[in-house]
Amino acid sequence: MSRLDGVLSGSVAAGRRRVVDTVVSLPAWAAVLLLWAVGRFVSTMWLMAAYPLMARVQPDNALWGNDQGFTAFLTSWDGQYYEAISLHGYPSVLPLDATGHVAQNAWAFLPAFPFTIRLLTVSTGLPFTIGGPAVAIIAGLIAAFLLHRLVQEHAGDTAALWAVFFFTCGPLSFLLQVGYAETAFLALTFGALLAMERRRYGLLTVLGVVAAFTRPGALAIPLTLGVIALVRYVGARRSGTRTLDEFPVLERVKVVAAGVVMAAAGAAWPVIAGWATGRPDAYLATEMSWWVNFIGRVHFVPLSPWFLTTAKWLGVGGVLMVVVLLVLYTVWLSRRSTRKLGTTTIVFAAGYALYVFAVSLPMASTPRLLMPLAPLMGSPGIVAKPAMRWTLVTGALVLQPVFVAVLWLLGPP
Repeated sequence: MSRLDGVLSGSVAAGRRRVVDTVVSLPAWAAVLLLWAVGRFVSTMWLMAAYPLMARVQPDNALWGNDQGFTAFLTSWDGQYYEAISLHGYPSVLPLDATGHVAQNAWAFLPAFPFTIRLLTVSTGLPFTIGGPAVAIIAGLIAAFLLHRLVQEHAGDTAALWAVFFFTCGPLSFLLQVGYAETAFLALTFGALLAMERRRYGLLTVLGVVAAFTRPGALAIPLTLGVIALVRYVGARRSGTRTLDEFPVLERVKVVAAGVVMAAAGAAWPVIAGWATGRPDAYLATEMSWWVNFIGRVHFVPLSPWFLTTAKWLGVGGVLMVVVLLVLYTVWLSRRSTRKLGTTTIVFAAGYALYVFAVSLPMASTPRLLMPLAPLMGSPGIVAKPAMRWTLVTGALVLQPVFVAVLWLLGPP
């Protein structure tokens, strides 16, 4: 390397350090707000760059018209279902395709987000195309603050800020400002995990129940509570009466009550869909209608979707890839540096990943399904290594336009 190259490299490194030092020196709330604002600006620029291409790339796509303006572009794909639910509710009769099977319909989407938009639009007169992104943006900011607090309490300020950066400026961060329920679910989930750590079981129950009617996957919250309570109880029993008194009967009752209520809420939507439509398998049949284009028409068996998909498209090698991925993820969660994020985060990360693996297909929507695992990006094993940090920073900045193009233009994320 020449002397000039060395000087330039040193200047770049010094500049990066100054930027990081400036952000870290701010009060926590200001640093989070700054990262969130920068992320929303960058995401808006990429979405605005992609918007004019929509009519050319997807003239006959799933959008309800390509000429309705930029805000309609922000509420496309799944946002259309949320809009229909907000305006008209759910169908009492399930639509059928040409073969007589249940077709894609609104019952796949939970009501908390669209009904919140409904309250906003009715009270203000705003259209869904404004209200949807507005609620998503506000919820995304709340989620960023809660994510920072969740990581900070175990891994420190620097790790928390890096987690917030990857969350608000990463490849999928454009989803924090579109008409999807993701940000609301993230805010509720991070809030529920914090309430769990503080043993505020009433607040935990409220957040867990609302999350259960916002996005699928909220069952991971009562599962996390149950695992932590069981470990705590067994440990207390082994340590003797004095330790057991630290987990008193009243608190155990609160834990059980919170877990039962949240689990019941998490399992309620299929029952509600069956009752409203007169078809007991309404929700499952609706969800399976999205699978047909990927693996054909199959019967649902938990823990099989990833194996079915990879076997169909990649053969035995694909199945082996899934096994390797499961092993690597387990090893990562069990590393000492990852465990520094706290027991609640680790147990939730295991439980939620198990949910995604058990019931969903690996497809374009999988990356956004994994967004609740954002606290893992604050792992000291990642943020303490400059090479790893800046590799991820580069990936975050470079991949977002790729994800906007591939997911938001070519297919629903």
